[in-house]
Amino acid sequence: MEISLTVNDLPVNEDVEPRLLLVDFLRDTLNLTGTKVGCDTGQCGSCTVMLDGVSVKSCSRLAVQTNGGDVQTVEGLASNGRLNTLQEGFWERHGLQCGFCTSGMLMSMTDLLQRNPTPDEAEIKKWLDGNLCRCTGYIKVVESVQYAVQKSTSPVRMIVDTPYKRIYERQVQYLIDADADALVEDHYHPDAVVASFDFTVKGKENLKAHFVNYMKWVDIQEVISTDKFTETEDGFSFEATVRTNYGTAQVYDVFVLDDDGLVTYHFTGVK
Repeated sequence: MEISLTVNDLPVNEDVEPRLLLVDFLRDTLNLTGTKVGCDTGQCGSCTVMLDGVSVKSCSRLAVQTNGGDVQTVEGLASNGRLNTLQEGFWERHGLQCGFCTSGMLMSMTDLLQRNPTPDEAEIKKWLDGNLCRCTGYIKVVESVQYAVQKSTSPVRMIVDTPYKRIYERQVQYLIDADADALVEDHYHPDAVVASFDFTVKGKENLKAHFVNYMKWVDIQEVISTDKFTETEDGFSFEATVRTNYGTAQVYDVFVLDDDGLVTYHFTGVK
């Protein structure tokens, strides 16, 4: 029987046996072996995939039932070889041991997070009810999902776990809110200097005027990612990809702070 569907954003056309299970179609026909066969009875959840935006157990679906549908497997989560935030959480918080059940958990949690981006611990555990793990007590799995929630909901798209990261997060929120007065009063020393390749501004009042003028022209809508965040004894630096009213830009900033945590020097640039 001919079927046509989309798998991980790619068109697929195949002639399949009517009795072929979706899990076998993915593994044996398309060689997408991240989807696992665990129990064959729909109990363990290792075969979970997304079908038309909903998590399903592919051992209990026929391939022909997906005709015209949209399937996403664990192989479709990463983008350009880069783990998505949920996968990163499993990596950073050690949310796996043998890894056999991990792909199913990732797909179940993908469904959860698209329905509720900020689930609490109880809801995470409820959604894990259909995924069995024979290695661990699920504590690290829950922490992995919580990592993804924290990073994806932070305005700087990172885990904010140090004082300098909290300063950076507050600064970005002020920029998104277009609150120049709060930005300067909360973070900058009275004699602070902000510099770039084509300007230098010194002093709080001048900084306020500078940021007010900047915010008239540039609307920072969101930080897409923060990369290369580096901390030293007296400051921090980072690169970030931001979305503005002019499109997407890559910026880099260096901050020097005094003993009170106020910025004394700030260099900013755009790649």
